[in-house]
Amino acid sequence: MRVRSAGLGLMLLLLLLSGLSGLAACGGSGGGGGSAGGGAPAGSLQVGMSEFKFTPSTLQAKSGSVNFLLNNTGTTAHDMVIADASGKQVAKSELVQPGNQATFTVANVAAGTYTIFCDVPGHRAAGMEGTLTVT
Repeated sequence: MRVRSAGLGLMLLLLLLSGLSGLAACGGSGGGGGSAGGGAPAGSLQVGMSEFKFTPSTLQAKSGSVNFLLNNTGTTAHDMVIADASGKQVAKSELVQPGNQATFTVANVAAGTYTIFCDVPGHRAAGMEGTLTVT
């Protein structure tokens, strides 16, 4: 009887741990648009994303590595693309699902003016774009 109780207890513990690890996998800040685990890196630019805008739509940063905290408050998935003055894509975030956050780090951003936009079909045409000025 004691062996059966210990076995049942161990099985319950394994189920609990399995469930917790599944929750952690869903909420991480990696690919898939999960919540930003420990918050944004210090000095991050916080950017809200919704239908169909970035808030704020005008961003400023210093050259070098730039960290963004993307917060999708909308009802559909969004991403953020950074393009230089010629329209060439410099960087692109992961797709952030509704209600989630993601950190997005771009290394070695040179001084200049960039366009930011959502690459999801139809979102940019609906007005989801803005400007990033790097000094």
